[in-house]
Amino acid sequence: MAQRRRNVVDLKNHARRVLQASINLVQQRWDKRKHSATSIHIYEIRPRADKHGFDLSSDALLCSPLWFRGPNAIKDAIRCAQFDSQSHPVVIHIYDEVGKLIETQQHFLKP
Repeated sequence: MAQRRRNVVDLKNHARRVLQASINLVQQRWDKRKHSATSIHIYEIRPRADKHGFDLSSDALLCSPLWFRGPNAIKDAIRCAQFDSQSHPVVIHIYDEVGKLIETQQHFLKP
């Protein structure tokens, strides 16, 4: 009888450990999803080598770089970056022809 009782206690302890390990795994995966949703998207706007517009590039874009030209090319590129990353904070670096950083814009999520 005592042996049977020990087996039941051991089984309950094992079940608790397995359940706690499962809960920890779910919490870890949930935390990763939570952090990935708040990751910052970083974009770069650079003049094209052929001097016909600007390229918008980022790891967040599916097709990168995107080409913008015309009198509002930089504004259009900024709007595109903001629209593409509506659920993420955005940092946009704007470079000149030499490759020098001339402006940085930060756009955070609205509460």
